[in-house]
Amino acid sequence: MGIKHLREDEKGSGLVLTLMVLLVLSVLGVSIGALTLGSYRLSDANRDDTSAYYVAEAGAVAAYEEIQSEVLGAYESDATESSFYDHVSTIVTSKNGQSSVDFGEQFGSDPTAKITTAKNDSKNYTLTSIGEVDGKKRTVTKQFTVTWVNKNTGGGGGLPTLPANAALLSQGKIKISGGTIQGDIYTNSTQNGGFTIDGWPNLKSNTLFYSNTISAERLLKYPKDYVNFPKLVAKGNAWDSNSYFQDYTSVLKNATILSENTAGFKKLPDKTIEYDKWNAYKLLDNGNLFLNNWMLDTYKLDVSDNISFNDIIVGSGKTLTIDPMGGNHTILVDDLSVMSGSLNIVGEGTITMVVTGKMAFNHTSYINNPGTSDQLVFIYKGPTPNFNDITKMNAHVIVLGNKGPLNINGSTINGVVFTDNQNVNHTGYNGQGSSNMMLIAPNGNVTLSNAAINGTVIAEKFEMANDGASLKYAAINTTGFPFGSTAPAADPEPEAIISSEPIIEN
Repeated sequence: MGIKHLREDEKGSGLVLTLMVLLVLSVLGVSIGALTLGSYRLSDANRDDTSAYYVAEAGAVAAYEEIQSEVLGAYESDATESSFYDHVSTIVTSKNGQSSVDFGEQFGSDPTAKITTAKNDSKNYTLTSIGEVDGKKRTVTKQFTVTWVNKNTGGGGGLPTLPANAALLSQGKIKISGGTIQGDIYTNSTQNGGFTIDGWPNLKSNTLFYSNTISAERLLKYPKDYVNFPKLVAKGNAWDSNSYFQDYTSVLKNATILSENTAGFKKLPDKTIEYDKWNAYKLLDNGNLFLNNWMLDTYKLDVSDNISFNDIIVGSGKTLTIDPMGGNHTILVDDLSVMSGSLNIVGEGTITMVVTGKMAFNHTSYINNPGTSDQLVFIYKGPTPNFNDITKMNAHVIVLGNKGPLNINGSTINGVVFTDNQNVNHTGYNGQGSSNMMLIAPNGNVTLSNAAINGTVIAEKFEMANDGASLKYAAINTTGFPFGSTAPAADPEPEAIISSEPIIEN
């Protein structure tokens, strides 16, 4: 077959065809390149957008975990509901700003998560996290709730958690004239001579914590040649917390409310206890309970409701036993007298006894001697708060609204003694006056003389008057104190204190 030769007019058509093919291929290449570049840019933008979401989510998770950890720590350290919620508010507010997560550089940019928090109310909060990657932003939110779980069986507010080994804590002046102190001493006094040593007590085994707003040279006042100084530690706040006295003020307020909440109490009617067959005695008569003279040696009162009496008198050698029948009941009484007799709480439950008038004890008087302090809360609102001559009293004692001094002379009281009184005297004599006690007088000047306290004293001012006085730190069981025992009733799960909703995108 012969070769076909192009005619003269067909020359150059191959070049045209080639150029057309090249043009088509170029257009196709440019289109594919543009498509690829667009796809890359779209992919890059989608990557940044997705990354921004995950950055926002990671920031929210990290911020919540920090808040959760600090809130649980606040629950451990705060003993009142109000201080806890205030502490939580401060914690949450402090998280406004950048996330603590370091995301590192990614594809030439530095991802960030900006955290903001909003308080919906005292319990509910909103955490917002804005993630940003190379100009792309995504926003997520996380709702969470904090809840105060009562730490004690009594309910109400709470007692501040005190420093370990604290024998004495005072807002103001401390004067040591003699005696023995075992345990740490705390004072926030900024007064010259705010810690006065008057005598030669040996304080070498003690540590004195004081505010660094005053020098030790100005704070200490002592005799010439005195050498038995305590170890000195200056701190920004000697008490470690500004909330201590505010919390005690709150407790006093709650105690006042409890003592005044006596409306609707039942006054036991005449002839609640019938005459015996000889008509020899009647124990309850017209709202009075007498256990005296030739009457019964022992009488058991079953209490299933809040009740009131004009008088309760327990005479020499007599015993009044009160059974709360498994409940928590209040007995309101105008005048109480336990004269060489005994008043005991038995069975399950607790009794709160509120005395509004006269009160009298004498030697060999016993109050809940075989029992424990968590069974009886004794509130006195009368004019003469004299807890004198009680051989032993196992109860938490609250003394309110008295103008005269609170006197605890020749008595042993085991439990919490809490008062708004401005003067408290604990004096021992005749071998009496050694108490396992947490004595709390946030407004008071406490004087300890010839008596021993194993526990802690919290006071506005404190004086140890002589060599016969002793204050030794001991852990006091405050279970049953109605406004915030330091002993937990339960160990709540973290979710019971702080819980959250899933993260959602805005």
